Amino acid sequence: MELRHLRYFVAVAEELNFGRAAERLRIAQPPLSRQVRDLERELGTALFERVSRGVELTPAGRAFLPEARLTLAQAERAQRTAQRAAQGETGRLRVGFVEAATHSGILPDVLSFFRAHLPSVGLSLFELDPLRQAEAFQDGRIDIGILHSAPVDAVRWLRVEPIYSEPVILALPKTHALAERSRLALASLADEAFVGFPRVVAPEMYDEIIASCRRAGFSPRIVQEAAGWHTLASLVSAGVGVGVVPRSIAEFQQPGVVYRTVRALDVEMALLAVWKRSERSAVRERFVSALKSLAGARTSGARG
Repeated sequence: MELRHLRYFVAVAEELNFGRAAERLRIAQPPLSRQVRDLERELGTALFERVSRGVELTPAGRAFLPEARLTLAQAERAQRTAQRAAQGETGRLRVGFVEAATHSGILPDVLSFFRAHLPSVGLSLFELDPLRQAEAFQDGRIDIGILHSAPVDAVRWLRVEPIYSEPVILALPKTHALAERSRLALASLADEAFVGFPRVVAPEMYDEIIASCRRAGFSPRIVQEAAGWHTLASLVSAGVGVGVVPRSIAEFQQPGVVYRTVRALDVEMALLAVWKRSERSAVRERFVSALKSLAGARTSGARG
């Protein structure tokens, strides 16, 4: 028994006439009659009996009709489900991310997009530093990661896609003498204490900041590290030191902190999307596409 047998049976049962059913199905009447006879032979009972104006359902046919309709409806639902899954409209995605993915607005933008346009996709979020994201990939706990820089030893089995970047600025206490200036020279920070971040958070960004300072004639004196940008800004507010942060941090207006651009500190904070090269996922492809599109719109807006 195949689905076409059920479709043909339902059409005849609803039209109660083989000619009209054949016209509705856009097939010739003889093949339709043969298919119905094949179905009756397989079931071992007649489904129709002929009357003067067409056919009528037998008791077996009347009992079979609702089940046939239900089976066809279930098959149609299954087909739609498979098609939606193939197009990334259903399923789930486990996302690892670093803090900057939230304060930059990139991750919130994508979550809003999925809630509005792809509500059948389940997103699970895990805040993890780059090394823990690499471990989570290996353990099968996440499907995609958003981070500053992929661990070097993981690049061979991870696909890396740049999605966003923004310049860095300097956070300093509101009472600091340099806070009166609108823009600072990097060399003017030579004697300052710095609140830094662990290199593992963003290795390339970390190295570029150190290199920029050395070109300006000094090595930054890092007195404290903070793994999160908001924590770093809070330590700056407490007077522990000054700190280099992504520009988007300034939007959160940490009390007691001001933000200034620094000449000769041409460093960008990058965000990358990474996933296993060996795995294919339509949902992930949708997620990456949304990431790039929304990040591009945010970058264009910032430049405008």
